[in-house]
This record gives sequence, C-alpha cells and structure tokens, in this order.
Amino acid sequence: MRRPIVIALLGLTTASIALGQRPSVTSASGDRRGSIEQVIRQLDHERIQAQIDADAAALERIYAADFIGVGPSGAVRTKPQVISDFASGELKFQSITTDEVQVRIYGNTAVETGRSTMNGQDRGKAVPRDNRFTRVWVKQQGHWRLVLNHYSPLIMQQ
Repeated sequence: MRRPIVIALLGLTTASIALGQRPSVTSASGDRRGSIEQVIRQLDHERIQAQIDADAAALERIYAADFIGVGPSGAVRTKPQVISDFASGELKFQSITTDEVQVRIYGNTAVETGRSTMNGQDRGKAVPRDNRFTRVWVKQQGHWRLVLNHYSPLIMQQ
C-alpha cells in the first residue's frame, strides 16, 4: 500500500515541476527583438536630433508617408505639416529628453512608450514640458518608419 502512494507522490511531484517550467526564449528570437529595439531607439534619437536641428531631410527619411503626430497641445499634424513647421520655425525645440522608454515588438510593428521632457515653442507658445508619449513604428520596404507620435501632458499629482 505504501509503495503505490510513494510512486503516486513522485509522479505528481515530477508533473508539477514539469508544468511549472517556463519555456525559455531562444537566443536567436531574443537577439532579434533586442536588435530591433536598438534600431528603434537609435531612430528615435535621430528623430529627436532632427527636430532640434530642424533637419527636414532626416525627418523626411524617418517619418512614414502617412505619418500623423498629435502634439502635447493637441495639435494634429501630417508629415508635410510637421516638416514645414520645423523648416519655417513655427515649431522648434531647444531640448528633448526621454526616459522610462519601453519598446515592444509585434512582427513588423513596434510600439514605443515613455516620458519626455521638452523645451520648445509651437507657434510662439511654450510646448508643455513634461509628457508621456506613444510612438508606433512600422517596417516598410525594409526600413523602420514612424507612423504615429502622440503626446499627453503629464499632470503632476501634488
């Protein structure tokens, strides 16, 4: 009688250990995601610098043709509008920093979220300084392009 109980307990213990194991991510898949995340972070760094420098050529390369941007003041701009506003000086930044950045990959789409601190002007008015952002990047014709950039002003709890 004792022997079947011991065997049953061993079987249950082994089964629960096996079921509790999580499949590990293959290193190739993990490396690929890490590589894509690095590309997105680098492109975002280039985008920020292009905005500060009002570099229309860089913005043209980074933004998708159907790009939509929603600024912290709620203004909605297309790619041509954004590039025109930077080139004319209507939209300008002296500094932009990001932190708490996370990049999640979904096949040929990447979603980047985080916090942004900006010092700039939009049509003569100060841009809200502290914001949360969501950016959507899509791989098109072998290149990652920014298709959506949305800012929400961060309201500090006091």
